[in-house]
Amino acid sequence: MNRVLVTGGAGFIGSHLVERLLSVGCHVTVFDNFSSGSIENLASVKSHPRIRIVKGDIMDLNTLNEEFRDVDTVFHMAAVVGVKKYVENPLKVLLVNSFGTYNVLEAARKNGVERIIFASTSEIYGKNKNIPLREDSDRVLGPTNIDRWTYSTAKAFDEHLCFSYMKTYGLKITILRYFNIYGPRQESSEYGGVVAIFIKRVLSNKPPIVLGTGKQTRTFTYISDAIDGTMLASEKKEAIGEAFNIGSRNEITILELANLIIELAGKKGVLKPVIEPYEYFYGRSYEDIMRRVPDISKAERILGYKPKVNLRDGLKKTIEWFKKTCKCSAR
Repeated sequence: MNRVLVTGGAGFIGSHLVERLLSVGCHVTVFDNFSSGSIENLASVKSHPRIRIVKGDIMDLNTLNEEFRDVDTVFHMAAVVGVKKYVENPLKVLLVNSFGTYNVLEAARKNGVERIIFASTSEIYGKNKNIPLREDSDRVLGPTNIDRWTYSTAKAFDEHLCFSYMKTYGLKITILRYFNIYGPRQESSEYGGVVAIFIKRVLSNKPPIVLGTGKQTRTFTYISDAIDGTMLASEKKEAIGEAFNIGSRNEITILELANLIIELAGKKGVLKPVIEPYEYFYGRSYEDIMRRVPDISKAERILGYKPKVNLRDGLKKTIEWFKKTCKCSAR
């Protein structure tokens, strides 16, 4: 792996991956349309002699074909992501995440790309209650009039595309299902992840808003652990043709998460979480997943993946980053 291209390389996960790839000597092309990614995410490496930053869209197959020439490995991280986007613009979620991935695979096929790492999602599993979730667990979704399931459906279609391109054309692809990645640079607007949204509100002296009962659980994975898993997947031949859960065993309720962030930010006794119905934020086209916990034994066994950062330490690092960079209003 010498010449690599990262779609969505200016995004949250993508920018951290770009930094890691440069640190191990790769020549890196960042391919991003900057609709949600930011050049600020690449501030530490944008002048690096082995980086190219290309403004481009995965919906443009011609541009992808041009940029995939002489590339060994493609990390396909670009996507329309964020729960609020699923319910506000489901058509875009379906079209970009489906046709964009088709274009990436087609450009990779035409240009003889050696390896592809595809960023999928824990959303794949939907409402499956058989915890922990294994890579061969069934997908259990709600009705099609609930827009919340568009992202899960699009990513499942993408995975089918990956397996079909492997079977039909012999492409060497590895699929990674990320479980609630968090850390520095995570989007903290209403379209971002829950950890970043909570931290921004708390640092602004505003209570975190917990939707539903707050008893729903997730396992949160610190960004450096996610990048470790991604790199291992790109290096191991045994990973070709496989899907892996990339996550942690840090199961916590959303209400507990809100209280932990308040404590770590030094706001205990000052702020308390506010409970609101889902309609407050997402409208009526949403339903939640009450537990989401991965079985990561396959990634441990085949990749040698081992998450190192516990939730408390990861949140401390993330809060410190937001304190230094966030324009948080304390009014």
